[in-house]
Formats: sequence, structure tokens, C-alpha cells
Amino acid sequence: MRWRALQTGKIYINQHPKDARLSLEDLKEMISSGGKELSKRVLHYATSLRGTKQFWFKQQSRLISMIDCLDMPTIFFTHSAADNQWPELARLIAENPDESSSRSSAVNNNNPALADWLFYERISKFMKTFNVDVLGATDYWFRFEWQHRGSPHVHGIAWLHNAPDIEKLLSSDDSAELLDVAERITAYVGGLVSTMNPGIPADGNNIINSIPLPKIKPHVCNQQYQGINNLEMDLVDLVATCQRHTRCSTSYCLKRKRGKQECRFGYPKPLQQVTTITTQEGEPVVLTSRNDNLLNAYNPVQLSAWRANVDMQYIVSRNKVIKYVAKYATKSEPRSKGLQEVYSTIMKSIKEDATPLKVVQKLLTSTIGERDFSAQETCHLLLMLPLFRASRDFVVLSLDGSRQVTETFEEDKSVTVDSQLDHYCARPDVPEFREVSLLKFVQKYRIPKKIGSALVPRNKDVIVIPRPYCSPDPQGPQYEQYSKQKLMLHKPFVQLDELLGGCDTYAAAYATFLQSGNVPKSLADDIHRLEMAQAEDQQTVDEEVTIIYIFKQFIFYSFLCILFAGM
Repeated sequence: MRWRALQTGKIYINQHPKDARLSLEDLKEMISSGGKELSKRVLHYATSLRGTKQFWFKQQSRLISMIDCLDMPTIFFTHSAADNQWPELARLIAENPDESSSRSSAVNNNNPALADWLFYERISKFMKTFNVDVLGATDYWFRFEWQHRGSPHVHGIAWLHNAPDIEKLLSSDDSAELLDVAERITAYVGGLVSTMNPGIPADGNNIINSIPLPKIKPHVCNQQYQGINNLEMDLVDLVATCQRHTRCSTSYCLKRKRGKQECRFGYPKPLQQVTTITTQEGEPVVLTSRNDNLLNAYNPVQLSAWRANVDMQYIVSRNKVIKYVAKYATKSEPRSKGLQEVYSTIMKSIKEDATPLKVVQKLLTSTIGERDFSAQETCHLLLMLPLFRASRDFVVLSLDGSRQVTETFEEDKSVTVDSQLDHYCARPDVPEFREVSLLKFVQKYRIPKKIGSALVPRNKDVIVIPRPYCSPDPQGPQYEQYSKQKLMLHKPFVQLDELLGGCDTYAAAYATFLQSGNVPKSLADDIHRLEMAQAEDQQTVDEEVTIIYIFKQFIFYSFLCILFAGM
């Protein structure tokens, strides 16, 4: 990691010759004044340093683009490790696979690379056999994370085939259709996600004494799935051991809220006889049937096969997906130092003969040294294992006309490579391509080296990352450029001026496009923002008209008063 940071610093200096010519006094002045512009330029290059905040910010942008392209995913999922109990790991590294859990923990601590590698291989194969083959997932995304004690777990989302469309529940005005969709969703979720404890008697007698105790001697996770004879009793033991939230503490989940301590996971949860759909704060919420107020949600096959703590949640709103992406899926690890503190440390360590390269390298190395790395995470990075996995490839699409420079130069020939935009504008004038948008064109076809060459369909659509980023705020200074980008992505064209469609601005043309009704679901937020902005503009106009009317009335009555006073 440190070597990568030092090499990245050299790349930055080569690509920013102005910064390379800064004097030491210039650098000290920039850093002492906050150094925001310098850090913004330098830390942009930290996106290639795996595990840093900048790296995960880049992945967050990609994941949101994946959600925009594929619509709303179906489930959230989490898989934790039981590395001190799994027999596969014990057989690989322990002299006696049947030794105690404390002894297994010590052995695992001495073999972090093998423990992390086994988890990586296990979750990779499980994703194929369970999420794809059993649940019918068409796409997925998940990331690796490490607990304070060093053990890994993954957070992810998956798109399942033939899942009911919950967004339809929100958009329909037909009460009969709403009821039908609600029934389909509750039936689907009831067969997918469970919050029922199979160890509690069916008569509802769920007093604490009737709930099975965790099975830890021998531990239930020591058993392999293939060797289990009674799957029902095994599930009872797994739920009791792995899925119940039995310990609340201030160091883990108890947070002070409204003057009292509450569990941040919401335990204990209310019991529920049947799975229902309700709304909370204007958004749909699925309440699964529940007979245990401390039980974490799971899928029975998922838990039985994985044999460690799991979680599965049905996704009910786009807003919750975005919150999940920010909170779990692409969050960076907690930082140990603030940016200003990092700058202060750099200032103290700068020598009089320091070059701009040394300052940049110190800033980049600070991004990888701002938190602690567990032994297993360190081994994961050293083994060059991925920090996340996705079912799709990602392609960056430049919309500002920029082009890649060729590696070799020839006289009287262009020094740049034809961009994806160039290939799109020169696409064949046949029905297959005439009405295809730029977004679909890049998603579905491999871009050849030369314009005019045959276009080859991709095996699977890619996720397109449009660049540069522009703010979607209709009142902001970038909205004209943002509107142009969205029209370029979603409206077929050959020449850019065709996108205006007779309008004077791209913002006006985009507003017309959004109101046409033939727009993808991913633009729903833009439609909402436009409607809100138009409503605000109308309110402003109404207020101005009211003020003018009151002013005219005032002038009229003042004139009458003067007139009558003169009589």
C-alpha cells in the first residue's frame, strides 16, 4: 500500500507540472491555510489506493450507477464468518480439528492469510450456488469488511428474477391493483425472508424458558451441511446460536436517543402474526411475521448452508437503498485523524530540502495510515484479493468531448483515439441503431478501435459511469450542463444541436423530455426535482402577482383619498 502511494505521488507530479514547480514556502503556505484545493487534487489520485476513503467513494458512485441502470434491487444481505468453528478451516490449519474454540481462535490468529482466503473462496462459491442458482439472482454486488477482532463479513445487494415490483405499489391509483400487488409482495417476502424462531412452540407460548439455548458444546457451526441428518433440528440450533440479538451494550448497539438508551438495531422488535405492508414516514415497510422479538432476519436455506450469522432484508424503497449504500455497502473505515491534523503532522515532518513530490507522497500515505488494519484485512490486500465483487463490468463514458491520447505518434495523424461518443455519432444509419440512445449503445456494444468497424454485442450489458459529474439541482449553476448530459444519454441523436429540439437551452429541452412520459425509471428523481422547482417558481410568481395587486389597490385608494380630500 505504501509503495502504491509513493508511485501514485510520482504520477501526480508528472501530470501536474505547476505543482511540481512550487517552492517549499508555497507548499507550507498552502498547507497552513487548509490546503483544500491541493488536497482535492492530490486525494483524487487516492481512488486507486484500495481501502481508502477515496477508493470507497468511487465504488459508491459506481454502485449508484448500477442501481440506476438495473432499477431497484430485491434484497440486502450480510454474511459473517465463524472462522473459529468452521471445520473446513480447522482441517487446513489445526493439528487437532476438534480442539476447543479458544485454541482454534489462537491458531486462526496465527494464520490470518489462510483464514481470510478461505472466507473469500467460501463467499464467492456461495454467491453462485445460493444467490444465483437457488434464489435466481440476475445481478449482485457485495463488499468485504473486517470487524474489530479481525474476522471478515460481507454486505451486499442482489437483483432477483421475477421479484414483484414494489414501486408499482406506490405509483398505482387502482385500489384492486394495489391489493393484488400487496398480496403478491407479502407472499413473496414470506417465502424469502423469515423472522420466525422454529424453536418456539406453534401455540404462541414464547416465554423465555421455551426458547432453545445456543448450542456451543459442541458448536452447531462445527457441523458440515452435508453431514446433517435432521435439518429441522439443525435450523433450530442455528437460529438459537447465530441469529438472536441477546446482548446490548454501549460499546456495540446502545445509543442515547431522545434522552434514553436505545438499541440502534431496534431490538426488541414487536411480534407480528402475519406478514403485512404498511407505511412509515411516507414509505412502504414490510413487517414479516415474527414470534421472537430478538431474532435477526434470515433465509432458512441461507442460514443452514452458510452456518454462521446471516441477514436478509427485502428492499422496499429507493431511498433506503441509497442509505444502505452509504451506511454499509461503500462506507470507509472510521478515520483516526482529521484532515487538518494530517496537515499539521505533515508540516512538522517537512524538511527544508523537501520537494513537492515528497509533500504529495506524504499526503497520499496519510490516507492509508489514518486507521488500523486487522491482520486478515492486511493479508487480503497483500494477496490482491478484491475488496468488492460485482456481476457487471463498469465503463466510464466521457460526455465533455475529451479523448484518450495515443501511445504512439505518427506524422499527419491524429494523436487522440476516437471516443465512445465519436463511435455513437458515426453509428450505422439502420433501424437497429437509428433510435438507440448513447447509454444503450455503450451498454450493449463493444467499441471497436476504428470508426466504421463492425459493432460486436457484449455478452452482458455493462454499467455506464457518465463523466464529468454535474449537480442535478435545477437552481444550481451546473444544471444546464447536467441537462445536456442527460439528453445525450437518453435521447437518440447524431448531432448535438438535435438535442435542443427547438428550445433555447438544454435545461428547457430536458424539461420537455421529462414531461414526454417516455423516460426511464432512473430519471424519477429528476422529474420530482423539476416538479418541485416549477412549483416553487409558480409560488414565487403568485406572490409577485399578489404584491403587485396589493400595491395597485394601495395606489388606487390613495388616489381616492386625495381626490375626496380636495373636494
